[in-house]
Amino acid sequence: MRTGVRGIVVAAAMVAALAGCGGGGGTDPAGGAAGATGAPGATGAPGATDGAGAGGKEQSQPASLDATGLLKALPVSAEFTDGTYTGGDPEVVPEADAAKFCADNLEGVDCAGVKSGSIKDLVLAGNSSDDQATFTLYTFGTEAEATAVLKAVEKKRQAPQGEGGPFTPVKVESGGADESFAVERDDYVGVYMRVGTVVSYVSTGDFGRERAERAAQVQIGRLKLVLGGGDPDA
Repeated sequence: MRTGVRGIVVAAAMVAALAGCGGGGGTDPAGGAAGATGAPGATGAPGATDGAGAGGKEQSQPASLDATGLLKALPVSAEFTDGTYTGGDPEVVPEADAAKFCADNLEGVDCAGVKSGSIKDLVLAGNSSDDQATFTLYTFGTEAEATAVLKAVEKKRQAPQGEGGPFTPVKVESGGADESFAVERDDYVGVYMRVGTVVSYVSTGDFGRERAERAAQVQIGRLKLVLGGGDPDA
């Protein structure tokens, strides 16, 4: 069982229009994320002012992702060494559709503050089973908004789940997310993570826990590199 993609398709013209715009058990805090001035796909940077804090000190604005960054941060099949993966084109979701897209894929929680999102599927080619991973990213206005959504999803996953039975919290090493948690049930493993203002959800079926962990690490590695101003495909 996995949480499926809810079929939001965004035209290429919308992606182009947005490209220049700014944009286991329990949650596991793990440190901070860095941004870089002028980073392609990243907006905001250490030292950027976001009002004055207590005592007149300037507060830095956390790095976020615009449409270009949201697409670039999604994994590519070449990063997986356990087989040949294929998938559809990555899609970006504009702010007008972001709240519904986020709620549809994150257990119906209130995604207050979500600005945009992106999504991509990867399927193991030539396999009769249903080996598939879906990667979704959601960028928020603040880290507090992103954290609130992550914790709301975790609370939902801990609640009784009807006929399917409960989800089991599992330990998955995210590879450096600020916060993360993971659950499994039957052939499904889901890994939920946050880096800065970006929430990542990696949903896998027939992957097993180890491959799901590797998929999460690939996603976080790309996300952190893009947020820091790097190009993961260079």
